[in-house]
Amino acid sequence: MKEQDEIQKAHWNSKPLSIFTAYVWSKNENFAFALPSSDITHDKFVVDAALEIILNHIVTILPNIKVVDCFSDGAASQFKQRFHFRNLVQIANEHNIALSWHFFATSHGKGVVDGIGGTVKRLVWSAILGGGVCRSAEDFIKIAKKKTKKVILIEITKNNIDNSKNKLESIFKTAKSIPETLKMHSVKVVDNNTLEFRYYSSCFQKKTVKY
Repeated sequence: MKEQDEIQKAHWNSKPLSIFTAYVWSKNENFAFALPSSDITHDKFVVDAALEIILNHIVTILPNIKVVDCFSDGAASQFKQRFHFRNLVQIANEHNIALSWHFFATSHGKGVVDGIGGTVKRLVWSAILGGGVCRSAEDFIKIAKKKTKKVILIEITKNNIDNSKNKLESIFKTAKSIPETLKMHSVKVVDNNTLEFRYYSSCFQKKTVKY
């Protein structure tokens, strides 16, 4: 799974909305996701809400999924930080999956998730130029769904984010600062309370953190 490394913004009628994009590769099928939201905080709860939506959707299609490897950039506000690391353990336990997260090097260039965001924004913008109206994330999805069937569009609602807050606020109190976080490019959930950090996925040297 290749997570959006920079949550994108689109401005419609001067009202900003964010789009969390992801692309999922599996053995037999691939899936493109664009998750618009009127919440533009881009914080740890929005990220969790987006991941929950994506994983829940994938599980309905691939019920026997056992291993998920995620890739993103090292955006400290969303992914490369102690709260997200703590949440990886929670997600792995909830979905009963082997979960790892890998970070691209800085300035790695644009990727498929950037293309997904750019495509859906362009489709909606062209509809607006043709007289369409987009005042909310819900409007965005309605317009985009008429323009493409290749991207799965689901809104990250306030309720989704509130559910994440209720679930994670107490869990995040146990989050720990990870030494040399910026140098780490690979994180793996080992068991229901342990993470393993490596400088690179193929690196023999590792650090273990227990919660």
